[in-house]
Amino acid sequence: YLNTRKRLYIVDGYGGWDEDYRVPVRVITSRAYHALFMQNMLVPPTQQELANFETGKVKPFVIFNAGVFPCNRQTEGMTSSASVAVSFKRHEMVILGTQYAGEMKKGVFT
Repeated sequence: YLNTRKRLYIVDGYGGWDEDYRVPVRVITSRAYHALFMQNMLVPPTQQELANFETGKVKPFVIFNAGVFPCNRQTEGMTSSASVAVSFKRHEMVILGTQYAGEMKKGVFT
């Protein structure tokens, strides 16, 4: 879904202030509202931090928010048109079928 949008909003920031414990986060979304919500929620990186954002010691946690796009309820085991999937191993979160911005916050601070 996201690769079909004419415009995407991308926000880079950190979950937490302490440099020893903060988590780099990249949000990719099709709604400006969600980008603004997370821009307000995350600690903004400096220009130097932004230049090294993807090559730092910790891989960014990437949130793919396609909340406007519903899940396929015909998929086995799927009982809702909304789904929030988190992989801490892959450092990814995928949001489908819900436009509640708090889902992104929960993913970052879990």
